[in-house]
Formats: sequence, structure tokens, C-alpha cells
Amino acid sequence: MPTGDLHERLAKLRHDTGMPETIHGSVTVDQIYAHYQHEHMEFHHPRGGRAKYLQIPLLRHFHDSLASYARDVLHDGGIRTIWRSMEHLSDQVELEAPREWGDLMRSGHPQVSVGQVSRYDRPPKVHRLTETELRLKSRAILRERLAAGLTVYFMKHGKVIRIPGKNEPHPKRGRL
Repeated sequence: MPTGDLHERLAKLRHDTGMPETIHGSVTVDQIYAHYQHEHMEFHHPRGGRAKYLQIPLLRHFHDSLASYARDVLHDGGIRTIWRSMEHLSDQVELEAPREWGDLMRSGHPQVSVGQVSRYDRPPKVHRLTETELRLKSRAILRERLAAGLTVYFMKHGKVIRIPGKNEPHPKRGRL
């Protein structure tokens, strides 16, 4: 049986039986480095935030989301509840994601669809940075931190190396 036939038959079955379309909610964090930051628990985030910035809030609040959905499903099919839950999860990303540049934490993109039809799609507050934008921002922040005498962190072979700022004592430099 061709796929199109199957979809048509399922749609007819749903219509005839009153079975609702599937509601799908998602929050996408679309930055080049988002997955890398999300999965590496060993990373140190000196300005705040943490790894698993999407997973932890989802697991922490899913009981509330399910309870709200159960209350509202007969009223409007639960669409508004899923919409609120996805916005809440996007808000949690702003609180939980690493804050080094601020781009990652404001990149939450909540969406809700019913079947194949998009019902809610709020664009992220910060667009996906290009490779060039990331490179320029990285250099600018490095220069700014060095000029301010702050500690700078580098990655080497998957490990963080701490480079002391100019106002911190260091055995190789002597006292300041």
C-alpha cells in the first residue's frame, strides 16, 4: 500500500471515530555549539549555567505539564497547554543554559503542531550564529577578558586549561 493511501486512510479513520490528531510540542536550541554544551557534564561554566540545560528542566517539570494537559485536553484538545509548556521550557533554557555569550540561552525555539499543521511557532530570540560571527565574537571576548585581567579558559585535547589573568599570582611570573 502506498504511503499516501495510508495517511488518507488514517485521516479518514480519525475523522470517522473522532480520534484527534497527534499534538507535538518541541523546543529547539539551534546554535552550532548547543549539543556540545548540552552533553558535556565536565565543562566548567564560570558565568553560570550548566550542561543538560534542556533535559533537566524537562524532567523537573513534566509532571506539571502532564497534569495541565489532562485538565485542559477536553476543553481545547490540549493545544494551549502544550503551547504554554513549550514556552515554559524555552524560558527554562534561558535560566539554565551556559551564559558565556548569552546566545545559547536565548536560542530556545518553541513549536507546536497538530498532525502536520503548525499551530504555534515562535522564532528564537537570537538567530543561529554563523561560523564567522562565532569566530569574531570569540576573538572579541578573548581580547576583552585579557584586557580586563580576567581568567581565560582554553580547551586542549578535551581538557580545560586555566590561564591566570594579569592580576592573579602565578608561580612562573612571581608576585605582581
